[in-house]
Amino acid sequence: MIIKTKKKLSIEVTDKQAVYPVLPLQTGILFPGTMITIQVGRKENLELLKRCENGSKKFVAAYSPHAKRIEDSISPVHQIGVLAVVRDIKESAGNSVVATIEGLKRVSLNEIQKTTPFITAKIDLLQSSKRVPRNLKEKIEEVLQVVSEITTIAPTYSDEHLRVLKMSQEDPSLMADTAASLFRLSLDTQQELLEYVDLSLRFKLLLKHLNAELNRVATLHRIQTNVEKTFEADQEKSFLRQQLREIKKLLGEEFLEEEISIEYKNKIKLNNMLPGEVAARALIEADRLSQLSTASAEFGVTKNYLDWLMQLPWKKSTPEIYKVDDIEKVLSTGYYGPKQIKDQIIQKLSLRKHLGGIDDGPTLCLIGAPGTGKAAIARAIATALGKEFVRVSVGGISDASELKGTLRTFLGAMPGKIIQTLRDAGTSDPVMLIEDIDYFNIENDSSVNMALLEAVDSRLNSKFLDNYIGLPFDLSKVMFICSVRSYEEIPEQFIPRFELLELPGYIEREKIVITKRYILPQLLKKHGLTKSEFKLSDKILAQLIATYTQEAGLLGLSQQLDKIFRKILLEKVTRKKKKWILTENNLETYLGLPYYIPEIAEKEPEIGIAAGLAWTGAGGDLMFIEGIKMRGEGQITSTGSLGEVMKESIQAAHSYVRSKADALGIDFNDFSEFDIHIHFPSGAIPKDGPSAGVTVSLVLASILSERPIRNDIAMTGEVTLRGRVLQVGGIKEKVSAAYRAGIYHVAVPKANENDIKELPKEILRKTKISYLEKVDDLFKLCLLDFTPSTFTLEKIFADEVKKAKRKSRAAKTKITKAKAAKKKAVKK
Repeated sequence: MIIKTKKKLSIEVTDKQAVYPVLPLQTGILFPGTMITIQVGRKENLELLKRCENGSKKFVAAYSPHAKRIEDSISPVHQIGVLAVVRDIKESAGNSVVATIEGLKRVSLNEIQKTTPFITAKIDLLQSSKRVPRNLKEKIEEVLQVVSEITTIAPTYSDEHLRVLKMSQEDPSLMADTAASLFRLSLDTQQELLEYVDLSLRFKLLLKHLNAELNRVATLHRIQTNVEKTFEADQEKSFLRQQLREIKKLLGEEFLEEEISIEYKNKIKLNNMLPGEVAARALIEADRLSQLSTASAEFGVTKNYLDWLMQLPWKKSTPEIYKVDDIEKVLSTGYYGPKQIKDQIIQKLSLRKHLGGIDDGPTLCLIGAPGTGKAAIARAIATALGKEFVRVSVGGISDASELKGTLRTFLGAMPGKIIQTLRDAGTSDPVMLIEDIDYFNIENDSSVNMALLEAVDSRLNSKFLDNYIGLPFDLSKVMFICSVRSYEEIPEQFIPRFELLELPGYIEREKIVITKRYILPQLLKKHGLTKSEFKLSDKILAQLIATYTQEAGLLGLSQQLDKIFRKILLEKVTRKKKKWILTENNLETYLGLPYYIPEIAEKEPEIGIAAGLAWTGAGGDLMFIEGIKMRGEGQITSTGSLGEVMKESIQAAHSYVRSKADALGIDFNDFSEFDIHIHFPSGAIPKDGPSAGVTVSLVLASILSERPIRNDIAMTGEVTLRGRVLQVGGIKEKVSAAYRAGIYHVAVPKANENDIKELPKEILRKTKISYLEKVDDLFKLCLLDFTPSTFTLEKIFADEVKKAKRKSRAAKTKITKAKAAKKKAVKK
């Protein structure tokens, strides 16, 4: 195989193409007028050298760029080679020879003739460039100048190189070829120079690579010079330091640096908790400390670094002696929430115990609104495991150095947050809650995300490298728990490595239980009060929750109660009062006017208003959807800060009601003669989602059929164009909102039947649940003055057929009577 050149070639005209043996070269390029020494070991190449020994025959030396040839194939060679002769052959080890060959003239390989016993090919001789460039003399001088600089700077190049090139100035082609062979240019570069026959182009390329070589050797020379200067400076400092020691000895002064160094060395040797690598680094730094002056800044930096190495809990950990049964008890005591969440946590902790305290698998991530118990779960886990519990806020971090520390070379360098927290915890296996990930890395710099992932990911954290410490720290025993407000706020790099655990918001009844079980005892203890001094009924607590808080968690409720307790404490100190009972009358005295007015059921059925159920970040809420019709052109308008999904849901509901116009008793012309306006109250609050579909369908059916809607039913569900009711989320919170508003009949999708089972028994006892498969079920349930038996289209069509038949029979009777009367008239 011949590797063709892209250069333009000038071929000497001959009557017949000559055939020569071809020797592939892999370790060097042969130029005309130069000699190289090569080692040959292949059988076919040895046979070629034997035939051409002592210059008896000529052959072609061509560059073969592949180190290994494919089996049963020849080595690929470049088209441009050099006609050569053998000048010397010597035996070498391993049945190989060392041969010296000399290049004569550039040739071009045209066609491979034979491959055995060695390669032979047809060749063409290349014509030398007859045109001498005008500026060739300047280029020759420039080459000599560059070569002179190279040989002056680099000791690896001999001064003879310059002398050899000067001797060949009369033959520019030979000079260029000699220069290309003398310097360390890559084989591909030398082959490119060999392929240039034109002197101007060859000198231009040669100068380019010689200048690159000059830059390389100049850089190496500069580095070597700097190293030598630094070494000499260090030697001088060492000599002066030794002199200073001797002077201090004569003056009788103490060696404070050495005493501190010895103290650190003793501590290091006695500390069995340091890994070998850490102890070795610490000894080096302690020894370095003895060579520094206490007045120098470097002394303080080194001492601070040693303190960090000694204080970190490298091997200090708590034994895994907990029992799975005890974990369940502690979790139930420390956290009030769904059993499924506790079961998932117990399963993860069981695996940790089985693996000997290593937190393998995805990192636990708790998703929930503020006050839903994320920190309570993490604290309960730490208590169950018998571990230290630490909290780390990563909110506002935008630089990886805040997590992984800064290099010691920087002024004021410190370790990152992870290492600092472990030093403060005093153990290498705490339960660490990473909070505020939703406020982490606002600029979304992937390097910052990866820095945190390197710490919390069990695949990577066994050798966590802090930039300041500079030694790997094992974080595999740390149980990392992350917390975030919602799934959408988790950085995308974390999602595949997180085990997501969503904490639902609390309903009113749950808030009352948690307040009495956890919050009130803490507040009583904090403010120095007893249970007998403060009374708070469930009714007043429910009123406080409904009118002063609007949240899924308990954070706001806790703050309101704390405000009440502060005023009570002030009254206790100033008025010497002994008992406080919170009632409807004095609630505003402590908290002021209510912040929120809860929605309540309508007093009587009305046309065009229905009670929908919505899920918000604060839990469930009752939302009355209103609609009216007015003369117009059949347009439908929706208001109330609605999102795209909710607007599409309104269109789907409108299309379905329009398709059922006959069944609902709606004049089809009403859709083109009346405009419809659908409004969602609380227009300042953005709303979105498909779960209002059934409510909108009912409102549209009501205003167009002019039938009132029952006021004692609340509803939720997504609607399709075929009228099917699909599953929605937040059922627990929505039903609780209806119960809180005094509506004890709720219509939900049939697919949400299992979600209803999670409701508290108190709500289930008082609330009637109707399950919807189609919107028609809701129409039958909620539209008043409506006869279900006449609802289906089949029934309507049957009635119309009967009316038509009756009319037909009456018409036939009339015709028969008319014919009979005519006959009588004719007879008369």
